Amino acid sequence: MTLGFNILNYHNMFYHAGLLLIQLGLFLSFVGKRKSTRIIFWIVSLSGIAFHLYGLVLDTFSLIDQLFFISRDFLTISISSFLLYLAYKWGKFVFPAFLFLVLSILFIHFYFPGKHSLKALHLDKNAEILLWVNGKKFNNNQAFKVKGISKITPAFQPKAKNITELDEYLKVDIKVNSYAEWREMLKQLRNLYGVKYLEANVLYSLNLPDNNNNDNADKFPLITGDPLSGNQWALRKLDILGLKERLISKKINVQKKGLLAILDTGIDKNHEDIAGHFKSVSEGSDADPKGHGTHCAGIASAVTGNQKGIASLNVTDALFDITSIRVLNAAGYGTKESIVDGIIEATDKGATVISLSLGGPGNPLHQRVYKKAVAYAAAKGTVIVVAAGNSNRNAREFSPANVKGVITVSAVDENLSKASFSNKVMDIKMAVSAPGVNILSTLPDNNYGLLSGTSMATPYTASIVTILKVLNPSLNTKEIFTILERTGLETRNTKETGKFIQPAKALENILKIK
Repeated sequence: MTLGFNILNYHNMFYHAGLLLIQLGLFLSFVGKRKSTRIIFWIVSLSGIAFHLYGLVLDTFSLIDQLFFISRDFLTISISSFLLYLAYKWGKFVFPAFLFLVLSILFIHFYFPGKHSLKALHLDKNAEILLWVNGKKFNNNQAFKVKGISKITPAFQPKAKNITELDEYLKVDIKVNSYAEWREMLKQLRNLYGVKYLEANVLYSLNLPDNNNNDNADKFPLITGDPLSGNQWALRKLDILGLKERLISKKINVQKKGLLAILDTGIDKNHEDIAGHFKSVSEGSDADPKGHGTHCAGIASAVTGNQKGIASLNVTDALFDITSIRVLNAAGYGTKESIVDGIIEATDKGATVISLSLGGPGNPLHQRVYKKAVAYAAAKGTVIVVAAGNSNRNAREFSPANVKGVITVSAVDENLSKASFSNKVMDIKMAVSAPGVNILSTLPDNNYGLLSGTSMATPYTASIVTILKVLNPSLNTKEIFTILERTGLETRNTKETGKFIQPAKALENILKIK
């Protein structure tokens, strides 16, 4: 999304140019009787609609917001175009009056409420702005002279400050009453001496699709000795038995156990099917009031063969443990700041891989702090795997799925067709797919249940990525993605989903390289 630093930002140019063209097209439809005028009307109107929608999409607001903006926009321009027509028809003497009405409508359109409103920005109420500054030049006292600035505090504290600029970020709490005040405050803040960059501290929420009940779930034989493994169609498609056979037959010795960090709503560390693989690094994250994080944890690393619950790709106790860092609250909400802070914490606490089953709308041009967090993790050898999102849109419009340097995961069903909800990854450089429909996994208090989403596909991918990284620690993110893509299967919509991961084949590939 954009902050509205300048009304001439190119996405806003598309948006407003589209509105003006649509209005001109409607006016021509009222006054034009000749065929040539009608042709011009269609050219102008369709061009305007295309520009308008393109500008709106670039801002990547929620679907509800976009529908509101579209309906409001077309209502106001229809009324103003009709008034222009009346002014044209009745002559120059009434034109000023109608022009005043048109300008009034446009004023209401831009300032109450709509695309440019504080509510539409979806920001953290306690720290709306992430401010990147030059610490030697920036002066906090100077910033407090800007109307609307309430509080300024350090945002991030990475341990390895010599390899990142994340320690130069501040979080800013503001108190403004209108979008006009917000825009003016941003203008003044950006012009302060020592300010390098501003971006919104966006608020995210979990968005999970409904499940489709599988009436044949209990008709399949057990895959492992775990009593619910027969209901895990995903493990059949991922060839868990082939993975296990290769790991055992090759007699692989793991020099250092890996650590997969689930950044989510927390994990129920006492769950019967998780406890054996859980390592605590953040005490406040070892419970899960929401259940989402625990479900992801079971997918990634449920204890396999313990005669309880389900199985996972972590088929031996020697490969890796999982840990939890809470970045989403009990209601499933989190912010860009909390997620970046979680990435830093997981990296500094030795995570081999970070799994992010979260995200939301985000313009790829405004994700500088995410890029720095991903770069920090990569510099310390940590790989990040991210959910593509559940809006059936282009994943390029969603963050952190669209951040350079992460592996983005879409969801497919049992037939290897793109899940109806899954975002499309054709414009993402490193993207794969994994099972994400009707996925059985762990829930708090020793419960089990089905959930669907790219949230579920992500920990499957993170699990095999962790195994590959443990077996060959020198591999970087791009090299691991290349292996997953080279060994993956075509889906029915490969362009939109990416290759379907094949853990056993990926393992075979890594052993040959090694």
